[in-house]
Amino acid sequence: MTDPAKAATTPSESKSTTNNSKAIIAIIIAIAALAFVFSNVGPATLRFLVFQFTMPAWGWFLAVLIAGVVIGSLFPWFRPRKK
Repeated sequence: MTDPAKAATTPSESKSTTNNSKAIIAIIIAIAALAFVFSNVGPATLRFLVFQFTMPAWGWFLAVLIAGVVIGSLFPWFRPRKK
């Protein structure tokens, strides 16, 4: 006998569930990263060669987070290929 619940699940529904799971995980990670960024409000100094920059630590963390998102979108070969 066939299970009607399994028979009703199509490949597109399975793919949708996977995409929803990935979106939920991404949102949780983003919230955790932003909580970390905004909980560090003290001043921080960045020294690079002869330059010195001082700003709140959350600004540096936010800049690194944004740089990571941009770099991740520029290099698509780390993403799985669609078949």
